[in-house]
Amino acid sequence: MLTLTDAAADGVSADASKVSPLLIADRLITLAQDADRAGYSATADRLIRLVNRVFDEERRLAPV
Repeated sequence: MLTLTDAAADGVSADASKVSPLLIADRLITLAQDADRAGYSATADRLIRLVNRVFDEERRLAPV
């Protein structure tokens, strides 16, 4: 598996190692799905809350 550290070590430019919030959210959702399938529903819930924080949706959806 290629990590950002590996990419930087291989001479990839710094711009190529930047990760967008959409990519981070996608990875977190995938991890949450895997955690849920493995029976770690509490961890899956925490990962989804983290996805919401990435897009700052938690504050927007909070009850007033």
